[in-house]
Amino acid sequence: MRIFLFVVFVFSILWHNLSAAEEWRQDTQLLPQYCKDRAKGIDSPQFNKWRKTLGGVFEHMHHYCGGIYAEKKARSTIDMQERKRWLRNVQGEMAYVARHCSAKCALYPELQSRWGWALAADGQPGEAVGHFQLAIRAKPKYVPAYAKLSDLYLEINQPEEARRVLNDGLKAKPGSSMLKRRLKKLEAQ
Repeated sequence: MRIFLFVVFVFSILWHNLSAAEEWRQDTQLLPQYCKDRAKGIDSPQFNKWRKTLGGVFEHMHHYCGGIYAEKKARSTIDMQERKRWLRNVQGEMAYVARHCSAKCALYPELQSRWGWALAADGQPGEAVGHFQLAIRAKPKYVPAYAKLSDLYLEINQPEEARRVLNDGLKAKPGSSMLKRRLKKLEAQ
């Protein structure tokens, strides 16, 4: 009987470790390619390709990738305390990377949009608006910032502001199906 219980105990530990490893693999599978390539190490050609592409901010990319991972966890959890923890993690990681990424940095618009999303989801819409606006000023054709900002305005019951943002986005990027869909939906209400 002792042997049986020992085998069950060992098997449960192995099962848990395999389960955690599989969860990590699935979660990181959805990360951008530069996050996966950075994990290959400094001697890999992929690492050096991204370092050249992204410049100095690449040294801090593990924080950015950690923030993206935290965003995915925040979006998928239903436990409110855990969600808040993940949202604060996103904010902290984006704040850290922002200190090393000027408005000319390739990641700046995406970084500000992710930060804005986390602030909005954490109940700080005023702060979030500012981050979406920073993303738009840095790259006026960056459609996701317009889309997220318009979504936020709708959430806080400001449909006219949402409409204005969508129209501004369509002026900057007239062919955006993402913005056209949102505007069509808004006008149908």
